[in-house]
Amino acid sequence: MRFAVTLLGLLACSLPTFADATTYDGRHDLRKIELSVVYFVPKDRKPLPDWRDRVDYYIKRVVEFHKRELDGISTVVPVIHPKPLVSEFESSHFRRGDQNQTFFSTMEAVRNQLPWKPDRKNGFPVLLVLSDINWRELDDFRRVRLVDGKEVHEGNIARNGRHFPGAESGGSRATYIGRPGYGMGLVSADGWRVPYSGSDCVIYHEGLGHSIGLPHPDPIDDTVMGTAQYRFWINQATLNTEQKKKLGWKPLDKPIDRSKELFTNFSATPTPNVPRVGQDVQLVMAWPNEAKLKSVRLRVQTDLFGEWNAVPVEIGAKLPERIRLGRWEKPTPVSYRIDVELTDGQTAEIWGYFQVKP
Repeated sequence: MRFAVTLLGLLACSLPTFADATTYDGRHDLRKIELSVVYFVPKDRKPLPDWRDRVDYYIKRVVEFHKRELDGISTVVPVIHPKPLVSEFESSHFRRGDQNQTFFSTMEAVRNQLPWKPDRKNGFPVLLVLSDINWRELDDFRRVRLVDGKEVHEGNIARNGRHFPGAESGGSRATYIGRPGYGMGLVSADGWRVPYSGSDCVIYHEGLGHSIGLPHPDPIDDTVMGTAQYRFWINQATLNTEQKKKLGWKPLDKPIDRSKELFTNFSATPTPNVPRVGQDVQLVMAWPNEAKLKSVRLRVQTDLFGEWNAVPVEIGAKLPERIRLGRWEKPTPVSYRIDVELTDGQTAEIWGYFQVKP
C-alpha cells in the first residue's frame, strides 16, 4: 500500500475560511488546483516514444474524476511539461537509500531543473512527477525482476488473473505541505508506464489525493484513497464521502443523474483474464444508458517501445457487448487502448493490460 509523507506546517492564527472547496485541513482554497505534470527521465534511460499519449490519458481521467466526485466545486487545471525532463543524474543516483530517499532526491532534482515555484497565483499548486524508473530495477511491462540471476514475477495480480499496479520495487510517494501550502506527488514507473487497470487511481491517489492532504480512510475502504487501485479503473471508483465533506463538498438536494455519462459508465475488460497462446481474446464492453456509438478505434501493443497496431472493429446497429481483440501465437504481455465517440459528442478512452500465457 502506498502512503503519504505528510509535513504539516503549524499556524499560529485561526484557519482561513473559503466559500467552497478547501484542502483537507481547511487551510487553503481548493476551488482551483494548478497541477504541474512532469515526465522525469534519468540520463541513462530512454524516454517512452508515446509518453505524451500516456500522460494525456491519465491526466484527463483524474481531472474528470475530481470534477465528478466533488460536483464541480474544485477544478484541476493541468500544466504538462512539453517534453521529458531528462536529469543530469543516472538512475543509480535516485536509488540510494530507501523509497523515501528516492522520493526526496527525485523531487529535489525536478524542482532544481524546472524550476517550480508554488506561489498559489494560479490555484493551489501541486507538482506531479511521473518517473521513468522504480526504486529498484524492474521490467514493468513483463512484470519481472532479477533475483540471484533469475527472473521472478513482481507485481499485483488479482485472484481472477487481472493485473493491477503495485510492486515492492516501486516507490510512489506524496507530501502535503500545510505551510506555505502546496503538494508534491511522485508516481514510480510501476504505477503508470504500463496501463494496468487501476493505474489511473494511483495517479490520483498520489498526485492529487495525498497532495491536497487526504489521508487513507480509517477504516480502510475501496475508495480511491483506499484500495481502489487494486480493483477498479478510476471511472469506476469513488472518493470517500467523509473525505469529500472535509474538502467542502455537500450532498446535492437532487443528485446528478450520471447514467448517461460515457466517462462514468464505459469500460472494456478483457476475457479471458489470462488467455493462452492461440486463444481468442475479447473485450467485454459496458456502456451508458441510451448510448449510440459513432466511432471506435482499437489498438494493441506487445512491446513497450513498439508500435500500436490497429485492430479493425465493425460498428453495427446495436452497441457491441463484446469486441474481438485478437489472438497471439506466443506468450507475450499485451497493452490495449480503445477510443470511442457517441453520437451525442461524448468521447472516452480506456487503456488496459494482460499477459498471454503458454
